[in-house]
Amino acid sequence: MTFATAVTRRVTRQPLVWVALSLSLVLNLCFIAGAAWIHIHGPSLPITLEERIQRIGAELALDPQQQQAFDRYTEDVRIHMQRMRDAVDPVMSAARTELAKPDADEATVVRLVDEAGQTRSGFQHELIAKSLSFLAVLSPEQRTKFVDLFYHKFRPWGQRPQHP
Repeated sequence: MTFATAVTRRVTRQPLVWVALSLSLVLNLCFIAGAAWIHIHGPSLPITLEERIQRIGAELALDPQQQQAFDRYTEDVRIHMQRMRDAVDPVMSAARTELAKPDADEATVVRLVDEAGQTRSGFQHELIAKSLSFLAVLSPEQRTKFVDLFYHKFRPWGQRPQHP
């Protein structure tokens, strides 16, 4: 191999090295930018029911009478949800305690979970009357918007596919 062929090979390989280094640099910058984006715009914390209802109320353009009804409804929901948690949490705690035992009784766990579900269902049925009472003071457009916002926009569990 002569000196001229060695120089020629080196010159033809050099652009490939620069292309590879440039590509590596671009990919690393994209990775860093993605990590920074996730850090800055990370997933938002789930909002509570009370926060959801307050956000919905802000979007409904309520008149003073409706705002008064909305405030009563919000307070009723808050109290109602606290009562439900106070009733259901001890039962679910007992179910978790039973599950943690080395010789956990499946029938006991199932019974406790069923009991908690029935209690929660009873509270939800009671809340329907309060919700309908509040919705009665809204215009048909506001009522539709309330339901849409409650079940679609401000869902804490994320968007689910729409059913036709």
